[in-house]
Amino acid sequence: MQRAFLKLSLNDKAIPFILLFVTFISFGLLIPWLGFFWDDWPVIYLIKTQGISGFRDFYQYDRPFSAWTYIVFSPILGTSPLGWHIFTLLLRWSTAVFLWLSLRLIWYKKPQPVLWIAILFAVCPIFIQQPVAVAYSQHWICYLFYFCSVYLMLKAQEGGKYSYLLTAFAIFLSLVQMLTMEYFLGLELLRLVILWLYYRESEPQASVRLLSQRVIASGWLYMVSLLAYVTWRVFFLRLADVDPNRPVFFQAFLKTPIQTLIDISQKAIQDFIYLLISWIAAIRTTDIELQRPFSLAAIAITIFTAVLLWMLLSRYQRAWENGHQDNWPLYAILFGILAVLLGTLPVWLIDRQVSLGPLGRRFSLAAMFGISVLIVGLLEWLSTKNKAKLTVICMLVGIAIHTNLYTAKAYQQSWEKQRTFYWQMFWRAPYIQPGTAIISNGEVFEFVGLYSTSMGITLLYPPPEEPQEMPYWFFSYWERLYLSPNDLLAGTPLDAGIRNYSFRGHSSEALMLDFAPEVNQCLQFISLRESKDIDLPGSLRGVLSISDLGKIQREPPTHWNPPESIFGREPEHGWCYYYEKAELARQYADWSEVIRLMNEAKAAGFAPSEMKEYLPLLDAYVQTSNIESAFALSLQMRQLSNKIDDRVCTAWLDEAEVNSSPEFTAAFDKIRRKFSCFD
Repeated sequence: MQRAFLKLSLNDKAIPFILLFVTFISFGLLIPWLGFFWDDWPVIYLIKTQGISGFRDFYQYDRPFSAWTYIVFSPILGTSPLGWHIFTLLLRWSTAVFLWLSLRLIWYKKPQPVLWIAILFAVCPIFIQQPVAVAYSQHWICYLFYFCSVYLMLKAQEGGKYSYLLTAFAIFLSLVQMLTMEYFLGLELLRLVILWLYYRESEPQASVRLLSQRVIASGWLYMVSLLAYVTWRVFFLRLADVDPNRPVFFQAFLKTPIQTLIDISQKAIQDFIYLLISWIAAIRTTDIELQRPFSLAAIAITIFTAVLLWMLLSRYQRAWENGHQDNWPLYAILFGILAVLLGTLPVWLIDRQVSLGPLGRRFSLAAMFGISVLIVGLLEWLSTKNKAKLTVICMLVGIAIHTNLYTAKAYQQSWEKQRTFYWQMFWRAPYIQPGTAIISNGEVFEFVGLYSTSMGITLLYPPPEEPQEMPYWFFSYWERLYLSPNDLLAGTPLDAGIRNYSFRGHSSEALMLDFAPEVNQCLQFISLRESKDIDLPGSLRGVLSISDLGKIQREPPTHWNPPESIFGREPEHGWCYYYEKAELARQYADWSEVIRLMNEAKAAGFAPSEMKEYLPLLDAYVQTSNIESAFALSLQMRQLSNKIDDRVCTAWLDEAEVNSSPEFTAAFDKIRRKFSCFD
């Protein structure tokens, strides 16, 4: 086998498969366990409630032509996370392939550096939103169209009877990707440089004047298309609301030109340095934990892939390589810097930055190309030793794969938390009356957001008659509600929305919840009875009276189960299932059902990690005058938790107001002494 490998000669036909391999290892291994995040949820909501008819109105608010991607692909991919993740992965791979094909036409004498650029681009860890597959499928479609357009543009320069057709198709793809979204607008300016490099390589003896003439003759149509798009986008486009991506730079420049130039220069320097070092900065030593199976697996996958890639790339044919150093590294470095600056230019023009916060990283997409070229150019400039350069490339690939695996793991954990949340909510609240505001202590998921959680909750229940009128909305108490607790208590409208979807509610029709699976607690809808729960912040306990558990109904109006394609199969019933169902029965004073559920949980070997989750059973025992069991459970709860005393006392006190039997009174006296109730 070793001899066979040594005879292997890696040629260009194998390159797409190499790119597919590194792309899959980097982003595909955890796909079966990934779901929906951030702006995925609005798209899934539209697909489920309106179909393709809703996309056009939804995207009138920022990118009216971008709806076409979902109109075309959502009927095929539906609401399955798996389909969208595979689709977006293939888009990323295809983009890397056409990047490689394009650069191969420009630098046909440098096949090895070109391959390295494509591989680094395929696994680049700077962009961390790859698992947001539904939303970023649009971005990767546009990126793919851009490089397809560049490839066709260069193929057209070879002449032949199809050159005009290739040019027309290249311009068409360019216009489509610009009209879909403006992320790669700056890279369109790079076409002139790409054409210059192409003619310089193919006609090395040509003068600068002749090269310029050729570039203008070949590139003017693309620049006209770009100018036409920019003119339309700035002066003629009318959106349904204020443009969230308007180029505020030009307006600011007219008012304060010097300060505006200083500001954009500062952004450019900060982002360029951030992008340049972000590959190495992606290394987190805290991710290396040799006692964790995932950490060991990630290390093994990283080392295996890097070594295998080194062995494969060392067999790559390098027919055009020569032994002496030429000016290619300098051209690659300058081209890479320009590609980074132009790729990020639209971001700075709308007063955003790559280096500001996790969401800013999405603006690094267009710069990934330039960063990959720049890294390889610097490597070629620093060393002439091929094996040393190849080793560095494989190390960078290994770093990227390790980082991307941990990024995917973080998203996978967020998805598991989401599924846990939604199923526990459905168990506890099979139906919630429309118009209900759902308030939490804060955002409960990473990589999601309030409006996305709101749409997830809505999809958990039967679809509303008017999909644009949201029946539920998820609020974070600490985002804005904490500013006016008195208004909440007195009664105040709670309005929210996104684009053409709106929610109209009231603080008197709200539900408050607590969800902390990190400390092994089940989801809980909280109300005034939790006013003595010391785990809740004091400010939150002060507004518990607005939480109306009466908004929860035991059964939906019609038979209904959450869509399995979205939320997956119902998890196996563990402790939290029995707890949620017991809480529902407790709400309706169905004490015999509470006891039955708790006994069934005990028989199955389930028990809570947090003793307050035994409170429904304690209430059931007390309310059914099962005094001996109530007393024994109270002692057990106190023995296992030092935070439960007030809650236990309250449960007994509530019953003491209506129960004066000798047996209850004697037990209550013991409870008061042992728990120091109300001292």
